[in-house]
Amino acid sequence: MPKRTGLNEEAIARRALVMLDEEGVDGLSMRKLATALDVSVMALYSYFTDRGALLDAVAQLVYAEVELPGPGAGPREQLRRLMHAVRRVLHTHPRSLPLVTRYPPRTTAALAFVDAGYRAVLEAGVSPAEAARCYRALAAYSIGTASVEVTGYFERPPAPNDPASAAAIARALPAVAEVSPFLAGLDDEAEFDYGLDLVLDGLLNRHHD
Repeated sequence: MPKRTGLNEEAIARRALVMLDEEGVDGLSMRKLATALDVSVMALYSYFTDRGALLDAVAQLVYAEVELPGPGAGPREQLRRLMHAVRRVLHTHPRSLPLVTRYPPRTTAALAFVDAGYRAVLEAGVSPAEAARCYRALAAYSIGTASVEVTGYFERPPAPNDPASAAAIARALPAVAEVSPFLAGLDDEAEFDYGLDLVLDGLLNRHHD
């Protein structure tokens, strides 16, 4: 079957991203996507060898949406802006998180924010080898934090469900009883900033001792 005019890998991946946002990874099948694009399933396989290749292409589109920090700011502020941009994209496409944790950036557009992060860390006087470690730590923080935010993990603080169990736990684990109530009502963005400051202090200050 000839390829449909105007159809290409990016157009297919963009339609797949729309479907992902609506139905999640499990709801994104090659057959459903073919129907949405009004082509045969085999036509999709002429662009992508399998569903995994399609999901990889969708992940690249998500990465490419990360807004790069503007010029004029110092390395720390550039990293702060970049991490907030990553967070915004993951909140825009929360159902892409399984893809982001599976498929790393690999295209020029997807790698642009990685390059910006590397440059900011290098400008702070960090060696390339240590910059790689900084990238790993920041990626783990931003992706991990977004994961618990979009699932509402901290909306359910660690606590028992009934008063009798609460009393027993308070006696056995007093620190849990003392601290856990303060988790309720914390603002996600404010706590993202709090944790980001801790991470950036640890990463950048250690190289200036």
